[in-house]
Amino acid sequence: MRTQVNIKKRPPVELRPDLLLPAAALAIALLAGLLLYGLPLGQALCWALAFGALLPLRFSVNGRAGRGLSRLAFVLGPLLCFFLVECMNYNYAPWKDFSLLQIGLNLVWYYMIAGAVYLLAGRLVLSAGISAGLFVLIGLMNRYVIRFRGRTIFPGDLLTLRTAANVAGNYDYWPDEVQLRCLLALALFCLLLWKLPRNPGRRLPRLQVVLPLAAACAVYLCVFFRTGFLSWAGIEPSLWTTRGNGFLLNFSVCLRYSTVAEPEGYSQEALEAVRAETEGDAEAMGPAVGGQSPVNLIVIMNESFSDLTETFGLETNEDPMPFLHGLTENTVKGTAYSSVFGGTTANSEFEFLTGNTMAFLPDGTVPFQMYVTPGMPNLGAQMKALGYETVFMHPYLSSGWNRTAVYRDFGFDRILFQRDFTDAAFMRNYITDRSNYENLIRLYEEKEAGEPLFVFNVTMQNHSAYNVPWKGLDKTVWLTGAMEGRFHTVNQYLSLIRESDSAFQYLVEYFSQVEEPTMILMFGDHQPQVATNFYTEVLGGAFDTLDAGTAQRRQKVPFVLWANYDIPEERGTELSLNYLSSLLLETAGLPRTGYQQFLSALRETVPAVNGVGYRDADGAWYKRRSELSEAARASLLQYEMLQYNLLFDDEENRLADFFTLPEQNGGST
Repeated sequence: MRTQVNIKKRPPVELRPDLLLPAAALAIALLAGLLLYGLPLGQALCWALAFGALLPLRFSVNGRAGRGLSRLAFVLGPLLCFFLVECMNYNYAPWKDFSLLQIGLNLVWYYMIAGAVYLLAGRLVLSAGISAGLFVLIGLMNRYVIRFRGRTIFPGDLLTLRTAANVAGNYDYWPDEVQLRCLLALALFCLLLWKLPRNPGRRLPRLQVVLPLAAACAVYLCVFFRTGFLSWAGIEPSLWTTRGNGFLLNFSVCLRYSTVAEPEGYSQEALEAVRAETEGDAEAMGPAVGGQSPVNLIVIMNESFSDLTETFGLETNEDPMPFLHGLTENTVKGTAYSSVFGGTTANSEFEFLTGNTMAFLPDGTVPFQMYVTPGMPNLGAQMKALGYETVFMHPYLSSGWNRTAVYRDFGFDRILFQRDFTDAAFMRNYITDRSNYENLIRLYEEKEAGEPLFVFNVTMQNHSAYNVPWKGLDKTVWLTGAMEGRFHTVNQYLSLIRESDSAFQYLVEYFSQVEEPTMILMFGDHQPQVATNFYTEVLGGAFDTLDAGTAQRRQKVPFVLWANYDIPEERGTELSLNYLSSLLLETAGLPRTGYQQFLSALRETVPAVNGVGYRDADGAWYKRRSELSEAARASLLQYEMLQYNLLFDDEENRLADFFTLPEQNGGST
C-alpha cells in the first residue's frame, strides 16, 4: 500500500519569534524619536505600533498568489505616492479636490515612470520600492522649493541646479510634520515590500504586454505634447502653486509649453508697420525732455527689497525705511510690478535690462539660462555705445543664473563677483548692502575724472532664508498689533530692510557731495518668501484663488530714482519692470532705441504687464489678455511680435536699427 503523507500547509502570514525583540526595540526607539521631534503622542504611538507589528511578520505566499501580491503592490505604489506627493505639495485631499481627469492625467505619469523602472529592474517588488522612493524624493524637494521660494518646481529649474547649490547651505532643511509623515509612510511601504516573497532572478516582461503598453504611452505623449488636447480640456500651467493640477501634471504641462511659437500674424511686414508707427509717434511727441545727463549712472537691483508695511498695511514698532520714505528732492518714486516672487532674481534682471517681459514666455523658464545670445541688445550694451564704462557687480558667487556668460554676452566691460569685493562685511551669510556700496564707491573713486560710468549692481544682503540665526543683524524692526510675535521670519526681513535703507542713505549722502552729475536708480527684484501663511493672511487667501488685482499686491516692489542735480520730481508712478529702464533713460535725457520708444508709448495703453497679469489704462488688472480692450490687445500683440523677433527669429530677420542705437550698429556690442 502507498503511504500518504500529509504536508501541513504553512499559513500565509506567520509571526517570527526571533524578530519580536528587534520589533519591540524598533517601536520604542521610533516612539522616542517621534516624541522628541514633537509629534503628538497619539500619532507617534500609531506609527511606532505599525512598524513594530509589521517587522516580525513573514508572508509565506508563493506561486501565483505571491505574484499576485507583488503585482498588487506595484499597482498600489503609484496611488500611494500620488497622495504623498500632493500632501507635500499642500494638496491634502487630492482625491476630493481634483477632477477625475486631473487625477488620471497625474497617475498616467506615475505609472509610466514606474513602468520604465520595471523595464530596467525586471522585478515588480524592487521596482515598486525604487519608484516609490523616487516619487517621495521629488515630493520632498518640491516642498522645500515651496518653502524657500514660494512656488513649485518647474522644468526651467533643471537648468538652475548650480544656482540652487550656491545658496543651499543657507536654508533650514529640518523636515516639517507633513514631510516626516510622508517619509514614515514610505518607510512602512518599503518594509511591507521587503516582507513580500521575491522571485529569484530578473524577469523579462512579455512582449505581448509591453508592446501594446508602449504604443499606448507613445500615443498619449503625442496627444499631450503635439495636439491641442490640454487647451480643449481647459488645463493651463500654474505658475505659483499646483493646487489646480497636481505636481506631475503641472510639471508636464509647463514642459509642454516650454517652447515659444510665432505670434499670430507675425511677419516682416507687420514688424515694419510697428516701426513706422513708433517713429511717427516719436516725431509727433517731439524730442524727449533732456536737461543734464549723468556722468555716473548707477542702477541697484536690491535683493528681495520691498515695502511690506505699506503694501499690506502692517503695524511695526518703527518705519523700516525712513530714509527712502522721506527722500523727496530730485527724486522719482513709485511702484514696479515684478513677474517673480520669492526667487528667480535673474528674470527681473532680464526684464529690466532688455525691456522684454516674462508675460510672453513659458511659465517657469529662465531666459538667462535659455534665451540670451551673444550681442543681444540690452541696456548695458547701449550705455557702452554711449561711451560709458559698463560694470556689473554682484557680491556673491559667479556661478549663479549663468551670469558670467550672460553679462559677457551683454557686452559689459567688467564683471565683478564676491571674490572681487574687498574688506567685505557679512550679515548672516551675505555681504551687506553697506559693504557692497563701499566697494561701489571705491570703483567710482578709481576711475578718471569725467569718465562716464554705468554700474548695474545686484545686491545680496536680503536674500532668503529668514529663519537663520541673526548673525551680524540687530533686531531693530518687528511686527506689532495683531501680528506681534507670530511671524519671526517677517521680523528678520524687516530688520534687514532697515539696514538696506540705512545703507542707501549712506550711498546717497556720499554722491550728494560729488561734483559729477550722478543718477542712482534702486528697485527691488521681488518680494520675499518669508512665510506662506503670512501671505495667505495678508492677501486673504491662497494665491491661486485671488482675483487679479489682489494677486498683484504680491508682485509690488518699490523703486526710487534720485540725482544729485535737478530733475523733475514725481510720486506714485506705477509701472512694471520691463518699462523701468525706458523711464530711467527718459529721465536721464539719454537717447532711446526704437524699442524703448515703443515701450514708452505702450505704457500709455498698458501701464503694467508681467508674468501674472495685465493692467489697463483705467487701473484695472486682468489675468488674461483676452479680457483687455481691443486696443490693448492689439498693442500687446505688437509687443509680442517685437519680443519674438528679438529673441527667437533668425538674426538676419531682426528688425534693423530698432533694438539698438545708431552707435551700436556694426557690431560695437
